[in-house]
Amino acid sequence: MSKGLLSFLDSLTREGRAYKELEGGKVQCFACAHKCSLKPGARGVCLVRSNREGKLMVPWGYVSSLHNDPIEKKPLFHVLPTEYVLSFGTLGCNFRCPFCQNWQISQAPRDPATEIYARYVETLTPE
Repeated sequence: MSKGLLSFLDSLTREGRAYKELEGGKVQCFACAHKCSLKPGARGVCLVRSNREGKLMVPWGYVSSLHNDPIEKKPLFHVLPTEYVLSFGTLGCNFRCPFCQNWQISQAPRDPATEIYARYVETLTPE
């Protein structure tokens, strides 16, 4: 696990909404089908959601990738053919697919060999 990256990402979080507080300071995350039950200080399967003092902390204020893609690349390609759509993503994933085309970003918290960065988005505006 890339502790340096995780420490950096912990500074780019805020309290999430998709969770339930449990006894003993635990929380249950509902961001995916794993429904992780996290003790204080623990991380979810994705490694980017965590329990900090009884609150579920989630990624916020950064992206790992940001692109203007043709809509035909997306599952909603039939909505507005020939148009473009803004695609963005954060680090981490709750899957470990061996065929993943985005492994550099999805597995960055697990793999210290990945060379990935996060870009702040607080000050980005549409052009």
